[in-house]
Amino acid sequence: MTPDGNLLPRYIMMQKALFSSLHLKDVLDAAALLFADLAGGAKVAIFLSDNESLALKLMASKGYSESSIETLRVVPFAAESLLKHVVQKRMPFSISPGDSAPDISASVMRRENSAAQFALPLITANLMVGAALLDLTEASTLSNIDFYKDVADVVAMAIANSILYGRSEYERERLGTLYKTSCALSGSVLSAPEVLQIASDTALVLGNTPNCAVLLYDPSRRAFNLAAFKGLEGASISEFDLSVDGTIAGRAMSSGKTEYIQDSNAHMYGLPRSTGGSIFGSVVALPMVHDHEPMGVLMVFSTDARAFHREQIDLLESLVSQVTTALNVALTHESATAQSIQDGHTGLYNRWHFEDSLLKETERSQRHKRDLALMLVDIDHLSHINEHLGHEKGDEAIRHVARLVKGTLRDIDIPCRYGGEELAILLPETGLASATDVAERLRHRIRTEAAPGIGMVTVSIGLSSFPHNAHNAEELLKSAEQALDVAKFEGRDRVKVTMSGLPTTGQISWEELARQAKLSVISERQSKLKSHLEVAPEYASWMKTSKRKAGEL
Repeated sequence: MTPDGNLLPRYIMMQKALFSSLHLKDVLDAAALLFADLAGGAKVAIFLSDNESLALKLMASKGYSESSIETLRVVPFAAESLLKHVVQKRMPFSISPGDSAPDISASVMRRENSAAQFALPLITANLMVGAALLDLTEASTLSNIDFYKDVADVVAMAIANSILYGRSEYERERLGTLYKTSCALSGSVLSAPEVLQIASDTALVLGNTPNCAVLLYDPSRRAFNLAAFKGLEGASISEFDLSVDGTIAGRAMSSGKTEYIQDSNAHMYGLPRSTGGSIFGSVVALPMVHDHEPMGVLMVFSTDARAFHREQIDLLESLVSQVTTALNVALTHESATAQSIQDGHTGLYNRWHFEDSLLKETERSQRHKRDLALMLVDIDHLSHINEHLGHEKGDEAIRHVARLVKGTLRDIDIPCRYGGEELAILLPETGLASATDVAERLRHRIRTEAAPGIGMVTVSIGLSSFPHNAHNAEELLKSAEQALDVAKFEGRDRVKVTMSGLPTTGQISWEELARQAKLSVISERQSKLKSHLEVAPEYASWMKTSKRKAGEL
């Protein structure tokens, strides 16, 4: 049907805005404005198809109330709405006054006081990239529905172009990263920690995720050592199953092939959690094998299900090939045993070495009737540095604190990376009073020596002693963790000595204080997680489905 005489000139003028940018967000916003203007101030929602989750996801809107936006944020293909018919029939559908409307459409029309509603498929090259939903102020607008279908075809083309452009930029950036990594790994002989650092940093970029881990295989124990990691919650590292049998990493190493679990569950597969406590929804395990000998596994994680597409995995496999060669060269120049107990990010000992040393030092202290102190050091508000200055600065803060720790301790002390922002320090043959002095000296030094590009960094320290506060290694660690929780609960930037195992002197027992402190720390972590979950995902997560044809739904 021929549109009103004033529609076509306005449409031609507004096309310029639609094609003036190749960035997806700009195109989606321009499409919403275009439909709203041409349809006489209609309320407009623009969706993109997510063929993985079988849903239409709201990407831009104009005029809708917050409650309607929440209703339309994710509309499954099978949900009762006009959009269901658009997906199934790939043609426009409308609801005129007096018509019976599907559930979702009816609720939105009631809420928005709509005179009519219609939905349009956004199809180009036989690919349905999304849909447009319009709630009209005047039912007479439906008389021009054929015209709006032509507009939808042009909008679909603009969206497809921007997706292709974004995808090409996405791949170009990652190919450039892989090339720079190749140059860095092959330019000179690197130490194993340097190789592991490059591997983990590059894996984050190629996988478009903040979470990864590098596991090195220890054939003497038939298990892995956690050699480097990013974005893993420190408290959940102990849940990470590092054995070969029955694990994703073990399957990848045994088969020599990449393992991709698209809907993993941390409790089922023995995985840690993301910083903030989220369970991972996807994991890729890539074996590192040199000359038929297994060296380890690179793992990348995401809290989203089906987060990694084929192109990303191909790039990660290329990275692993280069890293494996570089790591083999590095290990021929260094002691493989020494590297297996070192954290690649900080140069401190890793968590496996800490757990091994904790048992050995506790047994030695018990056998020789000597004191042993344990400090747990937590970097205060590291998440704030990550959020406001970037994760690179957050990594620098961790390295800064690690350097000061190493510069403060004796040669016989054992500093280890215990978790994401936590360090554990064993002080052999050190009584509680001396250990307290060391802890205060370390806290003061960290506070006064500013981190370059960051500023002042502070730490909270929990301190316990064997046999003063504990009878075995497990009690020693637990009492230090309690002291650290209380230090954070009481305001951070302080040293707290545990009162575990000692008579109660105040109005509240130490165990009750530690319990309240732990609950407070958990509550704070959950609040941060909730705020992160409210941030909308970037449009790159939608690109991976652009090759799927609607006919394959």
